[in-house]
Amino acid sequence: MHAAAARTSFTVSPGEAGRVETIAGARYAWRFRPHFHAGDEIVQVLAGRARLRLPTTCREVVAGDTIVVPAGVIHRFEPVDGSGWAFSSRFVPPATKKVSTDSHHDALGAQARTLLAVRPSLHTDVEAIAQACAVSAGHLARAFRRETGTSLHNFHVLLALHKAKALLRDHTPVIEAALDAGFYDQAHLNREFVKTFGMTPAVFRAGWAA
Repeated sequence: MHAAAARTSFTVSPGEAGRVETIAGARYAWRFRPHFHAGDEIVQVLAGRARLRLPTTCREVVAGDTIVVPAGVIHRFEPVDGSGWAFSSRFVPPATKKVSTDSHHDALGAQARTLLAVRPSLHTDVEAIAQACAVSAGHLARAFRRETGTSLHNFHVLLALHKAKALLRDHTPVIEAALDAGFYDQAHLNREFVKTFGMTPAVFRAGWAA
Protein backbone atom coordinates (compact mmCIF):
# COMPACT_ATOMS: atom_id res chain seq x y z
CA MET A 1 0.00 0.00 0.00
CA HIS A 2 1.46 3.36 -1.03
CA ALA A 3 2.12 5.42 2.10
CA ALA A 4 0.16 8.45 0.83
CA ALA A 5 -2.49 6.64 -1.21
CA ALA A 6 -5.39 5.72 1.05
CA ARG A 7 -6.29 5.76 4.72
CA THR A 8 -9.04 4.15 6.72
CA SER A 9 -11.48 6.33 8.66
CA PHE A 10 -11.99 5.95 12.40
CA THR A 11 -14.92 6.81 14.66
CA VAL A 12 -15.89 6.13 18.26
CA SER A 13 -19.58 5.91 19.16
CA PRO A 14 -21.67 5.01 22.23
CA GLY A 15 -22.52 1.33 22.68
CA GLU A 16 -24.34 -0.88 25.18
CA ALA A 17 -21.10 -1.95 26.88
CA GLY A 18 -19.19 1.29 26.41
CA ARG A 19 -17.78 3.18 23.47
CA VAL A 20 -17.43 1.26 20.18
CA GLU A 21 -14.58 1.75 17.73
CA THR A 22 -15.28 1.52 13.99
CA ILE A 23 -12.69 1.41 11.21
CA ALA A 24 -13.90 1.77 7.61
CA GLY A 25 -12.16 1.72 4.27
CA ALA A 26 -13.49 2.74 0.85
CA ARG A 27 -12.77 0.39 -2.04
CA TYR A 28 -9.00 -0.07 -2.24
CA ALA A 29 -6.42 -2.84 -2.34
CA TRP A 30 -6.18 -2.91 1.47
CA ARG A 31 -3.42 -5.18 2.79
CA PHE A 32 -2.90 -5.25 6.55
CA ARG A 33 -0.08 -6.89 8.52
CA PRO A 34 -0.95 -9.95 10.65
CA HIS A 35 -2.49 -8.50 13.80
CA PHE A 36 -5.05 -9.02 16.56
CA HIS A 37 -7.58 -6.91 18.44
CA ALA A 38 -8.54 -6.71 22.10
CA GLY A 39 -12.23 -7.09 21.18
CA ASP A 40 -14.15 -9.19 18.68
CA GLU A 41 -13.95 -7.66 15.20
CA ILE A 42 -17.21 -7.67 13.24
CA VAL A 43 -16.26 -7.08 9.61
CA GLN A 44 -18.77 -6.21 6.90
CA VAL A 45 -17.42 -6.50 3.36
CA LEU A 46 -19.12 -3.70 1.42
CA ALA A 47 -17.62 -4.20 -2.05
CA GLY A 48 -15.15 -6.39 -3.89
CA ARG A 49 -13.33 -9.47 -2.60
CA ALA A 50 -10.64 -10.03 0.01
CA ARG A 51 -8.70 -12.92 1.50
CA LEU A 52 -8.79 -13.54 5.25
CA ARG A 53 -5.79 -15.41 6.63
CA LEU A 54 -6.07 -17.02 10.07
CA PRO A 55 -3.42 -19.09 11.92
CA THR A 56 -4.60 -22.40 10.42
CA THR A 57 -7.05 -21.47 7.65
CA CYS A 58 -7.55 -19.09 4.75
CA ARG A 59 -10.85 -18.05 3.18
CA GLU A 60 -12.16 -15.62 0.61
CA VAL A 61 -14.77 -13.06 1.62
CA VAL A 62 -16.98 -11.10 -0.76
CA ALA A 63 -19.36 -8.16 -0.77
CA GLY A 64 -22.30 -8.86 1.56
CA ASP A 65 -20.34 -11.13 3.90
CA THR A 66 -20.14 -10.43 7.63
CA ILE A 67 -17.27 -12.11 9.48
CA VAL A 68 -16.47 -12.19 13.19
CA VAL A 69 -12.79 -12.47 14.08
CA PRO A 70 -12.54 -13.37 17.79
CA ALA A 71 -10.50 -11.19 20.12
CA GLY A 72 -6.82 -12.10 20.31
CA VAL A 73 -6.76 -14.14 17.08
CA ILE A 74 -3.95 -13.24 14.70
CA HIS A 75 -5.40 -12.54 11.26
CA ARG A 76 -4.72 -10.66 8.07
CA PHE A 77 -6.94 -9.26 5.32
CA GLU A 78 -5.42 -8.82 1.87
CA PRO A 79 -6.75 -8.15 -1.64
CA VAL A 80 -7.64 -11.00 -3.99
CA ASP A 81 -7.14 -8.89 -7.12
CA GLY A 82 -6.45 -5.35 -8.26
CA SER A 83 -10.07 -4.19 -8.02
CA GLY A 84 -9.81 -3.85 -4.24
CA TRP A 85 -12.44 -4.14 -1.53
CA ALA A 86 -14.37 -1.91 0.87
CA PHE A 87 -15.21 -2.72 4.47
CA SER A 88 -16.45 -1.56 7.83
CA SER A 89 -15.20 -3.12 11.08
CA ARG A 90 -16.67 -2.68 14.56
CA PHE A 91 -14.90 -3.81 17.72
CA VAL A 92 -16.95 -5.13 20.63
CA PRO A 93 -16.16 -6.88 23.94
CA PRO A 94 -15.26 -10.56 23.42
CA ALA A 95 -18.28 -12.86 23.23
CA THR A 96 -16.44 -15.75 24.87
CA LYS A 97 -13.34 -16.20 26.94
CA LYS A 98 -10.47 -18.10 25.34
CA VAL A 99 -10.17 -21.56 26.81
CA SER A 100 -6.64 -22.21 28.04
CA THR A 101 -4.90 -25.56 27.58
CA ASP A 102 -1.93 -27.23 29.21
CA SER A 103 -0.14 -28.38 26.08
CA HIS A 104 3.62 -27.80 25.84
CA HIS A 105 3.32 -25.48 22.83
CA ASP A 106 0.60 -23.36 24.46
CA ALA A 107 2.66 -23.07 27.66
CA LEU A 108 5.75 -22.14 25.64
CA GLY A 109 3.83 -19.54 23.66
CA ALA A 110 2.37 -18.03 26.83
CA GLN A 111 5.83 -17.81 28.39
CA ALA A 112 7.23 -16.13 25.29
CA ARG A 113 4.34 -13.64 25.17
CA THR A 114 4.93 -12.74 28.82
CA LEU A 115 8.63 -12.13 28.17
CA LEU A 116 7.87 -10.01 25.09
CA ALA A 117 5.39 -7.89 27.05
CA VAL A 118 7.99 -6.78 29.59
CA ARG A 119 10.82 -5.95 27.17
CA PRO A 120 11.67 -2.23 27.43
CA SER A 121 12.20 -1.74 23.69
CA LEU A 122 11.30 -3.31 20.37
CA HIS A 123 14.61 -5.16 20.17
CA THR A 124 13.01 -8.61 20.29
CA ASP A 125 16.21 -10.68 20.90
CA VAL A 126 14.81 -14.11 20.09
CA GLU A 127 17.95 -15.81 21.39
CA ALA A 128 17.53 -14.31 24.87
CA ILE A 129 13.83 -15.18 25.00
CA ALA A 130 14.52 -18.75 23.87
CA GLN A 131 17.20 -19.11 26.53
CA ALA A 132 14.75 -17.91 29.19
CA CYS A 133 12.26 -20.51 27.90
CA ALA A 134 14.96 -23.25 27.97
CA VAL A 135 14.58 -24.08 24.26
CA SER A 136 16.55 -23.28 21.11
CA ALA A 137 15.75 -20.10 19.17
CA GLY A 138 14.72 -22.15 16.14
CA HIS A 139 12.36 -24.36 18.16
CA LEU A 140 10.76 -21.32 19.82
CA ALA A 141 10.32 -19.47 16.53
CA ARG A 142 8.67 -22.49 14.86
CA ALA A 143 6.42 -23.31 17.82
CA PHE A 144 5.33 -19.69 18.21
CA ARG A 145 4.45 -19.33 14.54
CA ARG A 146 2.48 -22.62 14.59
CA GLU A 147 0.48 -21.43 17.59
CA THR A 148 -0.12 -17.79 16.64
CA GLY A 149 0.36 -17.61 12.88
CA THR A 150 3.01 -14.91 13.13
CA SER A 151 6.61 -14.30 14.16
CA LEU A 152 7.88 -13.33 17.60
CA HIS A 153 8.98 -9.90 16.37
CA ASN A 154 5.67 -9.12 14.67
CA PHE A 155 3.81 -10.13 17.84
CA HIS A 156 6.19 -7.94 19.86
CA VAL A 157 5.30 -4.97 17.65
CA LEU A 158 1.60 -5.74 18.07
CA LEU A 159 1.93 -5.69 21.86
CA ALA A 160 3.62 -2.29 21.62
CA LEU A 161 0.87 -1.01 19.31
CA HIS A 162 -1.82 -2.04 21.78
CA LYS A 163 0.06 -0.28 24.57
CA ALA A 164 0.28 2.84 22.41
CA LYS A 165 -3.46 2.64 21.62
CA ALA A 166 -4.29 2.49 25.33
CA LEU A 167 -2.22 5.63 25.92
CA LEU A 168 -3.77 7.41 22.93
CA ARG A 169 -7.28 6.62 24.20
CA ASP A 170 -6.30 8.55 27.33
CA HIS A 171 -5.28 11.50 25.11
CA THR A 172 -1.53 11.05 25.64
CA PRO A 173 0.44 13.04 23.02
CA VAL A 174 1.54 10.84 20.13
CA ILE A 175 5.27 11.30 20.76
CA GLU A 176 4.87 10.31 24.43
CA ALA A 177 2.74 7.28 23.51
CA ALA A 178 5.37 6.21 20.98
CA LEU A 179 8.27 6.36 23.42
CA ASP A 180 6.34 4.89 26.38
CA ALA A 181 5.25 1.92 24.23
CA GLY A 182 8.82 1.17 23.15
CA PHE A 183 8.97 2.68 19.66
CA TYR A 184 12.15 4.47 18.61
CA ASP A 185 10.34 7.71 17.80
CA GLN A 186 7.01 9.08 16.58
CA ALA A 187 7.80 8.24 12.94
CA HIS A 188 8.39 4.61 13.91
CA LEU A 189 4.98 4.41 15.59
CA ASN A 190 3.35 6.14 12.61
CA ARG A 191 4.76 3.57 10.16
CA GLU A 192 3.72 0.55 12.22
CA PHE A 193 0.28 2.01 13.00
CA VAL A 194 -0.51 2.69 9.34
CA LYS A 195 0.75 -0.75 8.30
CA THR A 196 -1.53 -2.40 10.87
CA PHE A 197 -4.67 -0.26 10.98
CA GLY A 198 -4.52 1.89 7.84
CA MET A 199 -4.55 5.17 9.80
CA THR A 200 -2.11 7.30 11.75
CA PRO A 201 -1.95 7.40 15.57
CA ALA A 202 -3.08 11.03 15.40
CA VAL A 203 -6.33 10.01 13.69
CA PHE A 204 -6.92 7.30 16.32
CA ARG A 205 -6.27 9.77 19.15
CA ALA A 206 -8.56 12.37 17.57
CA GLY A 207 -11.37 9.80 17.32
CA TRP A 208 -11.23 9.23 21.07
CA ALA A 209 -10.91 12.95 21.80
CA ALA A 210 -13.99 13.86 19.74
